[in-house]
Amino acid sequence: MIKAKKKFGQNFLTDTSVIKQIIDYINPKENDRVLEIGPGMGALTKPLLSKIKHINVIEIDSDMVAHLKNTIADDQITILENDILMVEKQDLSSYDRIIGNLPYYISTEIMIKMIDLIDNKKDFHFMFQKEVAERISAVPGTKSYGRLTVLIQYFFTTEILLHIPSNAFTPAPKIQSSFMRLIPKKNQELKYKNINNFKKIIKAAFQHKRKTIKNNFKDILNEKDFNFLKINPQDRAEMLSIDTFVNIENYMYDNNISL
Repeated sequence: MIKAKKKFGQNFLTDTSVIKQIIDYINPKENDRVLEIGPGMGALTKPLLSKIKHINVIEIDSDMVAHLKNTIADDQITILENDILMVEKQDLSSYDRIIGNLPYYISTEIMIKMIDLIDNKKDFHFMFQKEVAERISAVPGTKSYGRLTVLIQYFFTTEILLHIPSNAFTPAPKIQSSFMRLIPKKNQELKYKNINNFKKIIKAAFQHKRKTIKNNFKDILNEKDFNFLKINPQDRAEMLSIDTFVNIENYMYDNNISL
């Protein structure tokens, strides 16, 4: 019997009714080029293979790799034994759909990595800690709205499809989970001019969430800048829309203002 390993943040999805709902939401087509991150024991992998011809997976745990090799035919699966955060972009670019029950302790880093892969992707379906899913899908003015929200929603349309209780997993985690669909936005009406600047601006804005935008951009933006941008300097970052953050980046780029 293979046991879950804490160092990999493993909790195996075992509820068959939940698995069926997830497969229905993904709705895989026969010729989809699917990559699964962290397949574990194959709870999603095996039912997916009843719908598609072949699947590629990335798995860090050698015990899981051995189990997959022993239970799935070689011509149905290609296994890359590696840490997803260490895999190069070119090795992830050929798939049109990416799915995964993500290790919760690195789910944010994985999502940030996925931003670089959106060009040829149809969609992403991921399991997150419920709190993270709510942050990803939050709206301005809410407690959950933050740096991750702005960064992910700039690039993706997000939707929580299913909340999953802890008893659907073995061992049962102490938190609830949520299954999400993320669809890349192909044509942005308002675009940033420099991705690194955009990331820095979002980080600075939310670095001290209880402080105002004026305080978080002290010695960077002044009253004249805020007036031009039509921003109330007494607002906190959580009150600003994603477009407003893009406008800040464009303005700072055009005016040679650096952080």
